[in-house]
Amino acid sequence: MLLAGMDGVLLAASLDRSSRAPGTVWSEVAADDPRVAGVFATLRRRGPAAALDSLERQAASDSLVLRSGHQLAHALGREALGAESDGVRVIGQCRPVFASGCYHGVVEASVTARGRIAMAELERMCLASGEGTSPEAVTECMHGLGHGLLGAVELDVPRALRYCDSLGSRPFTTACHQGAFMEAITLGLASSGGHHHAHHGAIAIDPADPYSPCRSFDDPYADSCWLFQGFVILRQVGFDPGRALRVCDGAPGGRAGRCYEGVGHQLAGLFQREDDWIIAQCANGRAELAPRCSAGAVLALSAMDWTGKRVRDYCAAVPPRWRDACRVRS
Repeated sequence: MLLAGMDGVLLAASLDRSSRAPGTVWSEVAADDPRVAGVFATLRRRGPAAALDSLERQAASDSLVLRSGHQLAHALGREALGAESDGVRVIGQCRPVFASGCYHGVVEASVTARGRIAMAELERMCLASGEGTSPEAVTECMHGLGHGLLGAVELDVPRALRYCDSLGSRPFTTACHQGAFMEAITLGLASSGGHHHAHHGAIAIDPADPYSPCRSFDDPYADSCWLFQGFVILRQVGFDPGRALRVCDGAPGGRAGRCYEGVGHQLAGLFQREDDWIIAQCANGRAELAPRCSAGAVLALSAMDWTGKRVRDYCAAVPPRWRDACRVRS
């Protein structure tokens, strides 16, 4: 579901074969950047489906646009709903490309446009987005709802999580929790890192504590937070996966395994590398936890390709002792 890259915080330098990225810099590709101005012009002329096609073509020839794709797809979804009041019709034109950013953007814009939080209405919109045939679209919509709720409650994370709790099933609430934490951690990093404008009220992330902010959250929310703690840790260690996994080894509260999943999630989603590379990075950690890193990668890959082929190809390549963990979980 989610993940491939954190919204608003994008890796602008690819890792070399040793997995290290000294001097990594951060930037965004804005909607008015000449590289993607044509994509947004297509949105205004022909709608979100054609705009996503245009974004895919541009990403195929520009690695920075590729790495920024999830954020840009978010922006397409937000702008598409601004031009069209029927959220179900707009979300029906989204596709799971760029980690389903279009779905997330439409839902965020829907929450903002309503001017109020009507969870029953929002849940009905998400259910309609799948039209009874696409549970993945519904899940992505629920994830996007978490993003949008956080903004609607002025970045009050506990309040956003409580709204998520009102959804009708555990998978829906989990997807919503994860969307809220993804948004909160992104904004927290932007506020603490000095690379973006500060966001008033954003979740506090202590740069001296590699387990901040997730050590502060208990069940039933902790697992959703720790899925993204791996990104925080990777950023702090210069995007060295082996070092990140070693930091995870010390995670408090028995969260080392989930921390490994968070790192694996980003290895697959953020770095956009081949399966053998992901497997090699997961193998840098403790042998007994390496399958958990792989499980996080599977979660990210399942969000990228709803047909399941990407996951099947990856799982066929993992060591036999990892196979039991090679299944999609939330």
